[in-house]
Amino acid sequence: MNVDLELYKIFYTVAKYKHMTKASEELFISQPAISQSIKKLEAQLGGVLFLRSNKGMELTEEGKMLYKYVKDALELIKNAETEFTSFKNLDKGEVRIGISTTLTKLLLIDVIDKFHKDYPNIDIKITNNLTSDLILDLQRGKLDFIIFNESDMKESNVEIKTIKKIRHGFIYNPDFYEDTVNLDNINNYPLILQKKESNSRKFLDSYMLKNSIILNPKMEVVSQDLVLEFTNIGLGFGFCMIDLAKKNYPKLKELKINKDIPKININIATNKGENLTFATKKFLEYLDKK
Repeated sequence: MNVDLELYKIFYTVAKYKHMTKASEELFISQPAISQSIKKLEAQLGGVLFLRSNKGMELTEEGKMLYKYVKDALELIKNAETEFTSFKNLDKGEVRIGISTTLTKLLLIDVIDKFHKDYPNIDIKITNNLTSDLILDLQRGKLDFIIFNESDMKESNVEIKTIKKIRHGFIYNPDFYEDTVNLDNINNYPLILQKKESNSRKFLDSYMLKNSIILNPKMEVVSQDLVLEFTNIGLGFGFCMIDLAKKNYPKLKELKINKDIPKININIATNKGENLTFATKKFLEYLDKK
């Protein structure tokens, strides 16, 4: 049985007021049209729903049973519509983001601050992890989008958009070292690099190989934060995002080398098989303005 929901709405309104006139006023439908709708519903259900009299419309026993269920169903639909509107108006919702700690500090903090001031009821959930792990969480539907730097990502169900280009370079503390280095002699200096699994290190190694150089670092650490920390206390020359170094360690200087290091793309990846929520779409608009 496939009954038009509109017929149930008309039935519910007539049963609530027990009167055709009042139902007609609320629904903005003529009384003859309401009468025809009730007859149609009764025909489809195969039973009588109302006893018609001079006093109005009284429900039959079967009609009372149907009214109870229809009332609950329509109220549930109304509540769902109200809830949907709350999400649409950004009075509710959440944004699930996957990103490295480094990019969180460099790109995301200011955006979150502004977004939260405008939409304080939206929950923002941040997952910091390796890009490879974040991709898996994105594909499993655990994240709405991820932000990452250069990668050889080739997953067919992931859509990638470049939002920014960031310059990387070698930095040092001038209290311990002097400037200007020939790239060919970079291994003569104590290098502090991220581990080979990181995207930044993969990018650096690839660039160096194009210049016939295989790096031999003094230290390998898990994050650019540690690269900066160790560089700041004079343990060597670090490789990191220049903007991040300037923002958090203004004393550190960029090493002048004889070759330009290309900029790195910062990308957003979304799952092609998942629809973005209202909150996520709005957050991405804020991120585009960054």
